[in-house]
Amino acid sequence: MFLAAALAILLSATLSPTNGDDQEDIYKKIFDDVDIDSILNNDRILDTYLRCFFNSGPCSNLADTIRGKIPEVFSTVCGLCTDKQKGLFKHSLDIFIPKRPDDWKHILEIYDPDGSYWPKIKEFLETH
Repeated sequence: MFLAAALAILLSATLSPTNGDDQEDIYKKIFDDVDIDSILNNDRILDTYLRCFFNSGPCSNLADTIRGKIPEVFSTVCGLCTDKQKGLFKHSLDIFIPKRPDDWKHILEIYDPDGSYWPKIKEFLETH
């Protein structure tokens, strides 16, 4: 969030991998300073981010950075995340998937078109 964070983060900071932030700093800014529950419970904000992630609406700098990290977070199952970030990833998906199953399916169609990441993500959700 990854995805979850990726799905629902609302911050005003500008993030870009080219602005001197290293990978760890980007993940920290994306995952660590966010009130995930308030975002996941605000459909207007969540929909804004989803339109960006679905490539069907404008993206803020932050949303665009998050969108760029979704494939990495999915492919590694948050492998570059700290334990705290992995907890937020799980928490976010545990809320998002049952709340917005059609949107989750669309995310998988875009970011996991061959279905190779979902089994690993599902296993992560079941074991953490």
